[in-house]
Amino acid sequence: MPGLRPGERFTRTFYGRLLLGQLAVGVVLLVTVAAVTTSVAPGLFEQDLVENGPLDSADQLHFVEGAFLRALWLSLAVAIVVAASVAVAIGLATVRPLRRQLRELSGAARAVAAGDFARRVEPGPDAGEEIRLLASSFNTMATQLGDAEEARQRLLADLAHELRTPIASLSVTVEALADGVRDADEATLSTLSEQAGRLARLAGDLRDISDAEGGLSVHTAPCRVADLLEDARSAAAEEFARKGVALVVEGEPGGEVDADAQRIGQVLANLLSNALRHTPPGGRVTLAASPVAGGTAMTVTDTGDGIDAAHLPRVFDRFYRTDAARSRDSGGTGIGLAVSAAIAKAHGGTLTVASSGVGHGAVFTLTLPS
Repeated sequence: MPGLRPGERFTRTFYGRLLLGQLAVGVVLLVTVAAVTTSVAPGLFEQDLVENGPLDSADQLHFVEGAFLRALWLSLAVAIVVAASVAVAIGLATVRPLRRQLRELSGAARAVAAGDFARRVEPGPDAGEEIRLLASSFNTMATQLGDAEEARQRLLADLAHELRTPIASLSVTVEALADGVRDADEATLSTLSEQAGRLARLAGDLRDISDAEGGLSVHTAPCRVADLLEDARSAAAEEFARKGVALVVEGEPGGEVDADAQRIGQVLANLLSNALRHTPPGGRVTLAASPVAGGTAMTVTDTGDGIDAAHLPRVFDRFYRTDAARSRDSGGTGIGLAVSAAIAKAHGGTLTVASSGVGHGAVFTLTLPS
């Protein structure tokens, strides 16, 4: 613990306090035995001498020796009983905080196992540093389990929503074709194709997140940064032009990175798609790159909706969306950024986000080692 002397840090740990307690028991035991023996044995021995008179024969000497042994063993028995009682008292005082904390932790674990992920353990002031660390780890685990359960429930809700619309549309269209209400013309086939594509996109998103959680494999090779940015711009140019959002590559990025070009292209495509979704017509999205310590940073900057500070820590969580209703309408499932972060991690890099707040756009930064 910072700010404490080594001796104080030792006594703050449960191990240290338990060890000191055992040493105290040993010292008390020895002192108690010595004190009780020296105080009890002489009196008992003197009492035997008084009762049996002066020593004037070998038999009397033998009796005195026996009396001394009896006095000694009786005093030792009393000393051991007293010392054991003191040792038990010290042991209980030492172990009781651990027992109380472990019982509380056990109860909290049962509550979490039963689905109460809001349960937390608060160590008392008499808990050692190890107990505090254990309680902190337990609370972190409970939080992560709660987040996972929330994500699972959100996934089920998302899947229900995402599947309901295309399946209903397909069902209605097929019934209309079967009843002869609609003809298999270009518009009808386009509707069927669009809804089938929506289902295929959802299946692809689920496959991507499954791959990301299972550990992505990347095949790296030297890639020119300028080529990665230009390929991403070219692939997204038509969609940006259709919405009326400017897409530019700023500067002349140079240098190379060791990367899987296809995977990095997937990341940049996700970032550009996300920027386009949240940038209104007339806005601007900028691709840029610059050298940083040990690698290269590629940025996607938009002039769109921006991100509230409360949402920034969870932007890369799977299935998390800052505006669930809007994302559904525009086809997002809250998976793309989670997959992108996993790809960056598989390359030994990072993917971060920054925003000055709602209405001030956002900057996503992909950093890759050289």
